[in-house]
Amino acid sequence: MRIGLVSALSVLLPLIYCPRPAAAQLNPASPQSVRQDQSIPAVSSTPEQALGSTLVTLKEGRASQSHLSQELAHVMMGLTENNRQPPRPVVVSFTDKLTRELIGRQMNNAQITTLRECIVEVMRRTGTSNAGLASRLQQTLIGIGIDSSKTQLVVRDFIAVREAVQGPDDSPLVR
Repeated sequence: MRIGLVSALSVLLPLIYCPRPAAAQLNPASPQSVRQDQSIPAVSSTPEQALGSTLVTLKEGRASQSHLSQELAHVMMGLTENNRQPPRPVVVSFTDKLTRELIGRQMNNAQITTLRECIVEVMRRTGTSNAGLASRLQQTLIGIGIDSSKTQLVVRDFIAVREAVQGPDDSPLVR
């Protein structure tokens, strides 16, 4: 279990504490890039890979809910276009609710993939409607076993993040 935690942290901590250099500026021999006790990953971690690692860590419950929520919020903010970043408190409200419901839950790979795709898409301007994306997240959360009332709370904050990034849907809400 410790090896897995160390492995996840070795990928995530550089993302949290160091700005990502452009690929052309990456110099693995530089003392700023790699500590002596840290291995050099074969491929540099992308925000999408960091998100996947965070979701797996969440599934395994290897860290506190608060820590995982902050980590997820940080990774999500890294997924946005600079001119379209939502307010951090809006993202943290979503990640707090999501991590509270998912920590230690048994999720299969398809569910983790769908969660990752929904989170990536919510942070970027795409053609997908807010309602369509929220519905996809809702179905995934229900499939994981989260009850309807808690799913609604998570989805409400998910839509708030989406609207902060992309704006509200032009279509009327169906109640």
